[in-house]
Amino acid sequence: MTDVQKQKITHFFNVLDNNGNGILEQDDFELVGETMSDIIGLKENSVVRLELKIRAHRLFVQILKDVEKNEAELTLDEWIQFFDEIVLAKPNDYINQSATYLFSLFDQDMDGHIDEREYLDMFKAYGLYMSVAKKAFDLLDINGDGRISGGELVKAFEDFFLSADEKAPGNWIFGDWRNS
Repeated sequence: MTDVQKQKITHFFNVLDNNGNGILEQDDFELVGETMSDIIGLKENSVVRLELKIRAHRLFVQILKDVEKNEAELTLDEWIQFFDEIVLAKPNDYINQSATYLFSLFDQDMDGHIDEREYLDMFKAYGLYMSVAKKAFDLLDINGDGRISGGELVKAFEDFFLSADEKAPGNWIFGDWRNS
């Protein structure tokens, strides 16, 4: 793992660690589902709200299974080790899984694309700096059609997880990774 990759993986950990306690826990993931539900105006007892929370919970459980953890928490050191030993060894599996998860959570109208509003909502849900959200969206929208397709998202994850190039557009998928 290069220093650039380690920096990006650490940034990704910090994005997922919603409460900032240095440990990935179930609450961090469910909070994203709750926050996203609030952003798009879903009622407390909405089935769609429950589906969002379940999808977020499933991602956390899958990560724990991938890391082969028995405890329902993950430290930064375990996260980096997971990426170094598992993800970078078989990147396509994890990249596709990550892109599919992000799509299922943030393609609110389920049209097969993430438009700018949906992407900005993702930034809000994860508490990312909104000042770089438009730049990030424009970098990920490779063909300039105002939407991020599944293919463009996969390319972004490839850049983010695999590239040692600090200027790769996909590095911006979760905002400015250099200031994490």
